[in-house]
Amino acid sequence: MNFNTNNSLDSVSAKSTRSKPSTSGAPEAKAPASTPTAPSSNAGDQVVLSQEAQTLGRLQSKIDSAPDVNLDKVAEIRRAIAEGRFEINPERIAENMLNQDLLG
Repeated sequence: MNFNTNNSLDSVSAKSTRSKPSTSGAPEAKAPASTPTAPSSNAGDQVVLSQEAQTLGRLQSKIDSAPDVNLDKVAEIRRAIAEGRFEINPERIAENMLNQDLLG
């Protein structure tokens, strides 16, 4: 099938175009392509977000502004290590690793 410059389908299929030899020997004239009209801008257009979308936007802003690392927790762990009271619980580590694997 042939497509004109407006990306609309021509009424003549490619198969029927090939089967018709040109009788005049001159190239076939094509109809001029019409120019699509652009939609007019309306100054009264507006977008209204649902309450849920507004809440999600606020939550995303809070997440974006939160630090990547909990500095208070890091400081507490450093103090615990320095004081010799930090205990490693291998079962808890393994459990959390498995839980992360199940989520991903």
